[in-house]
Amino acid sequence: MIADNVEGQIMSHETESLEESDFQGLSDDQLLHKWLAARSSCSNSYRVMRKEAERFVLWGQSTLGKCLREIVFEDACAYAVFLSDPQPNSMWVSKIKFPRGHPEWRPFARPLNASSRRLAITQLGGLYNWMVERGCCGANPFRLVQKPELIHSAVITRQIPLTGIQLLLETAGGSTNKLKSARDRFMVALFYLTGIRTFEAVNANMNSIQTFSGTERWLQVIGRRNKLRNIPVTAELYSEFVQYRTAFGLAPTIPDNDQTPLLLAANSRLKRAHSSTVLKAMKAIMERAATLARERELPDLSVQLKSASTHWLRHSCFSHLAAETGNLVLVNTLAGNSSVESIARYIPVEDQILLRGSALLKLPVARGS
Repeated sequence: MIADNVEGQIMSHETESLEESDFQGLSDDQLLHKWLAARSSCSNSYRVMRKEAERFVLWGQSTLGKCLREIVFEDACAYAVFLSDPQPNSMWVSKIKFPRGHPEWRPFARPLNASSRRLAITQLGGLYNWMVERGCCGANPFRLVQKPELIHSAVITRQIPLTGIQLLLETAGGSTNKLKSARDRFMVALFYLTGIRTFEAVNANMNSIQTFSGTERWLQVIGRRNKLRNIPVTAELYSEFVQYRTAFGLAPTIPDNDQTPLLLAANSRLKRAHSSTVLKAMKAIMERAATLARERELPDLSVQLKSASTHWLRHSCFSHLAAETGNLVLVNTLAGNSSVESIARYIPVEDQILLRGSALLKLPVARGS
C-alpha cells in the first residue's frame, strides 16, 4: 500500500514520462501511485480515490489471489456485492478507527450504503479506464457493473433547528482545553453561517479572509473542480474568528503574509487540522449537545443531534437561509452548486399547506351537466 508520507509528492501532479510498454512491469502499488498523480485534483479527492483503490487491491489479493491486471467482470461484480457486507467481519471491519499500520486497523468501519458503494464502483471504473488507456489491461471490468440506485428525498431533512445550533455552540465552547474550546466554537459558527464544505475549510488559510471597503469581508476557497469561489463573512462570524485567533495568541488583524491555516489543531503549534480531526471533533460536539438536549428534556432534538454530522450544518445553513429569503439563486450561489434544482430541496413545504393548496385545483365542469 502507498505510504502516508507520499501524498504531497503525488499531489504535485508529476507528469507521466513512462512509455506504454513500461507500465506493464509496474506493481499494483506503483500503478496506484501513477493513477493518483494523474487523476487526483485535490487532497480530498486523493484520499477518497486512494481509499477505494487500496480496499479493492487488498480484497483482490487476499480473496482471489489476483493483481489488478487479472481482475475480470465477474470479480468486479463480486466485489460490488462484498461492499454491502464485508466478510469475514473480523478481517475487514472495525468500528474503532486505528492508524494505518496498527495490527487492529481494518479497511472498513461498517458495510457501505448505496451511495458509498456507487462511489466505490465509480472510482474503480476510473482507475481501470486509466489502465486501459495505458495498455495495462484489455478491458475495464467495472464498465458494466450495475451501480446501486439512489432514492433522493424530495426535501432535505438532515438539518438542525436553531435550538440545536444554540446547544452546539454551548457545548463546543465548554472544553477544558481553551484552544480546543475556541477552535470548536469557531468551527460550529463557520460551518453553520457559511455552509462551507469540510475540505474547503480544511484547505483554507486565515489570510483567505479578505476585507474590502472596510467592513465587507469574503472568504476565498477552492471548491469542487478546483474552482475559486468567494463566501461572505458576516460581522458575527468575523467576531467569532477574532476571538478564535486571539485564543491562539494571534493578532486580531490578519497580516497579508499570514499563512496560518484557517482550522488549527488544538495545540499551540499552529498546525493545520486534518479533515478527519475536524470531522471527529464535530461529531463529539454533536454527541455532547445530544446529551445536553436529553438533560433538558428535549428527546426529539437529542435523537436528531445524536445522528447529526458536520454536513448537517451545511444543510441547516441553506434551509434556514432559504426559509428567510425564499431566494434560490442566492442560496445556490452561497452553496457553490452548479444547479438550482438541488437547492429547491432545502425549502420544505408543510404537509397541511400542501394539502390545502392542492385542494384549490378543481376539475372543470362540463356545460349543461
